[in-house]
Amino acid sequence: MIQSMTGFGHAEASAGRWHCAVELRSVNSRHLEFRGRLPAGLSQLEEALKKRLRERCERGKVEGSVSLTAEGEAFGELALNQPALEHYALLLKEVRRVTGIMPTVSLGDLMGGKDPILQSALDGHAEEVEALVDRTFAQAVDSLVRMRQREGEALAAEFRSRIGLLREHLGAIVPLVGDLPRQHAVRLREHLTKLMSLATETPGAAMPGGSRFSPAQEDRIQLEIVLLAERCDVSEEIARFGTHLDHLEQLLEQGGPLGRKFEFLLQELQREANTLSVKSNHPQVSARVVEIKTEIERLREQIQNLE
Repeated sequence: MIQSMTGFGHAEASAGRWHCAVELRSVNSRHLEFRGRLPAGLSQLEEALKKRLRERCERGKVEGSVSLTAEGEAFGELALNQPALEHYALLLKEVRRVTGIMPTVSLGDLMGGKDPILQSALDGHAEEVEALVDRTFAQAVDSLVRMRQREGEALAAEFRSRIGLLREHLGAIVPLVGDLPRQHAVRLREHLTKLMSLATETPGAAMPGGSRFSPAQEDRIQLEIVLLAERCDVSEEIARFGTHLDHLEQLLEQGGPLGRKFEFLLQELQREANTLSVKSNHPQVSARVVEIKTEIERLREQIQNLE
């Protein structure tokens, strides 16, 4: 299916005493980028999560946040290691019993001991927590992709509408350019006749044989008409323009990542439109080409949102 690069995904899941929530936000980017905020102690998961995202998305800048709670407390907060603390308390009592002196012990002394009195809630549960985060992240990616696909289908509908408008403009141009060689030939003869009239002492006097031009001049005029007809023939440009429109519609039907292919075809449409305007040298064609270029620019703006 066609995907936009903008979207939002959210998922929550629980396992045992753990609860995980993941949020993903995606915006436009030429490549796939991922920046995730993970709880302390889980930063090693970032590459695996990025790989999972890459399996479903090819372009877009994705920012994600993963939060984890354990038994109602924020994950990552340090918890009291009660067995270790009780162990130290027994040792201090034993010192006092033997020496009669109660040692002065600071929190720093206890934290620097062999058995720390503070511990992370993750200790001993890493495998369980990592599996939960991976599963929740996958669900959030599914949610993100569904929204990107909905946005993509809306964009595809607009593309089809604008491609239809481009076909209408092209259809209006075809009858305008079909008679261009003859029109240019008539104007050329009229222009040359006027110049010949101005060059003779008797304006409008006929040449020998009833023609204003000699046989050699007539041959030269016919050659110029042929060359002019070739220069103003836009049949190839019209055919290529229509082929590009067909290709755009085929891409929409095929789905999948389309952004770069669309960008290339829009560039080709722009080039053909410019050539149509220059070669035809026709005011009505030029006016239609302005409308065509406007629609192409609108498509180019929207294509920035497409994967």
